[in-house]
Amino acid sequence: MKHWSPAVKAFLGIFIFYEVVGWLFVSAYPRLEQLQLINGNNSPLADLVFQALTSTAEVILPIVLLLYLIQFKKVYALPYVYSYALSTALIQGLKRVIFTDTLRPLAYFASSGVKWHIIPGLLISEFNSMPSGHTGAAFFMFFWVAVLLRRWFWGFFAGFLAVGVAYSRVYLFQHFPVDTLVGAAIGLGSSALFYSIHYAKSSSK
Repeated sequence: MKHWSPAVKAFLGIFIFYEVVGWLFVSAYPRLEQLQLINGNNSPLADLVFQALTSTAEVILPIVLLLYLIQFKKVYALPYVYSYALSTALIQGLKRVIFTDTLRPLAYFASSGVKWHIIPGLLISEFNSMPSGHTGAAFFMFFWVAVLLRRWFWGFFAGFLAVGVAYSRVYLFQHFPVDTLVGAAIGLGSSALFYSIHYAKSSSK
C-alpha cells in the first residue's frame, strides 16, 4: 500500500468505515427494521438526491470515465477495463448462479402489510437482490476517481459518493443493506487488485 496516494488511502478508509458500520447495522436489526429505518426516513428532496446518486453508477458515467482515461491517462485505461470486467462478472455470476432465488425488498415484503415509500414512476426490481450491481459499480469507478485526483480530500469525497450510491439502493427500495456491503467489497476489491498489478508491473520496468 506504500504506492497508494493519499486519495486512495482516504477512499479505502471510507470503505472500511462503511463495511464495519454496515455489518454492525445488519447484525443488530432484522431486515424489516433495516428497511423501515432507511426507506421510512424519506422526503421529496431525498428522493431527488438518491435518484441522482444511483444514476452515477449506471452505464454512462463509467464509460465517460473510460473515454477520459483513453484520452488523457492511457496508462490506467486497461486496468480500469479489467477491473470493470471482473467486478461485473463476479456480481452477475453471484446474482444468476449462486444467489438465484434471493428476493429484493418489494417481493420479500409483499405480504408484510407495511406501506413502503415507493417513488412514483420508478421501476422497482423484485429478484436477483444479492449483490448490488450499482454499489459494485460505484466503488469500482470512484476508486479510479481517487487514483486520478490523488489529494486526500478528493478520495474522501469519492468515498462519500460511493457510500451515497450504496445508501440510495436501499432508500429506493431496490436492495437490502447486506447486498450493498457485498457489492462494495467486490467493486473496490476488483479495482484495488488491478491497480496494484499495474503498479507492480510499472515498478519492475
